[in-house]
Amino acid sequence: MFPSQKTPRAQPETGPDDSALEEPGKHRGRWVAWSPDGRRLVASCTTLAALDAEVRAAGENPEEVLLDKIPDGDFIASGSELS
Repeated sequence: MFPSQKTPRAQPETGPDDSALEEPGKHRGRWVAWSPDGRRLVASCTTLAALDAEVRAAGENPEEVLLDKIPDGDFIASGSELS
């Protein structure tokens, strides 16, 4: 880059929608679906079948969302959960 040109500043990265994480206990033990970019919580359900229906109802493609299982409070990761 030439010295006379300004270098554009990078925009700060944002994580998942913070409002979805305000009540972490609300999603404990549930499956959650995040938007494809990981910034917005699309749905949260106790079963994958229910999550699929909620994702579709929200107008999202179930094959494009990011899935995660939020452990309940008594969860201890060991064995196959760590591999």
